[in-house]
Amino acid sequence: MHVPRFFLALFALLALAACGAPASQSNPAAAPIIPVLAASELTTGVNRMPFGLLQAGTPLNNPDLSVGVRLFYVEGADKDTPRAETEAVYRAQGLPVGLYVAYATFDQPGAWEAELSIPQPSGQPQVSRLRLDVLPEPYAPRVGGKAIASDTPTAATADLSQITSDPNPDPDLYQISVADAIAAGKPFLVAFSTPGYCQTAVCGPNLTVIKQIKEQHKAEVNFIHVEVYPYPFGESFEAGRRVPAMEEWNLRTEPWTFLVDAQGIIQARYEGGITLAELEPAVAQLAAGQPITPDQP
Repeated sequence: MHVPRFFLALFALLALAACGAPASQSNPAAAPIIPVLAASELTTGVNRMPFGLLQAGTPLNNPDLSVGVRLFYVEGADKDTPRAETEAVYRAQGLPVGLYVAYATFDQPGAWEAELSIPQPSGQPQVSRLRLDVLPEPYAPRVGGKAIASDTPTAATADLSQITSDPNPDPDLYQISVADAIAAGKPFLVAFSTPGYCQTAVCGPNLTVIKQIKEQHKAEVNFIHVEVYPYPFGESFEAGRRVPAMEEWNLRTEPWTFLVDAQGIIQARYEGGITLAELEPAVAQLAAGQPITPDQP
């Protein structure tokens, strides 16, 4: 699978978090904070923007931190005037690395910049800028678009050990295909991930969250997990072979999670790590037939 450049930075975050890399400066608290966008694509319309933060070679993982975000369209004549302001809040409970998630709307494609204002104990925030390339159309299905009717495998057609790399699979996640879920006219969540071969280490934690939420909402919402690689998983991973649904949904990375309403319209999409605090309110809104609005403090 092609690995976008943002994943290389995210891999660095995960590696540093795992090994506890030493700070490269004698006063790490004074070091610049470097933001990393942990998403492979941004597009016109509403976007979920997860950020990682690096300081002195170490990823920040502070649940009390919230980050101010201002967005600038830098291809226009008025490139110094912010087009929008929002806030990135901590969304990393149970994930292996700190993530801060903001929601923002881009009204046109092209070159943008995000200015992140990060609070400091001294009272003076650190300000960092990050280039953003906004596409006119996304690669992955967009919010407001139709879900793709993929004929994904189920427990009725194959043993669970051959349709998921999850070492502790929940049979409820393999009872219905995506195509049949659309035809059923019932809201559903579909997660494309590979717990056994995840390149970002968040597939397993994501499925743990989804299993918890499923217990609360399975009467109103169908829940589906789609494995990224066909069986035998290890051989497919090494060869870069992916299941047909990954190609049909045009997913270049993993994991992805989509919330789809009873009419088969995508109401929300999440790339990368998700938490109970972020996803559960959205699934509750989906179950109630309500518009999905990000739960941002």
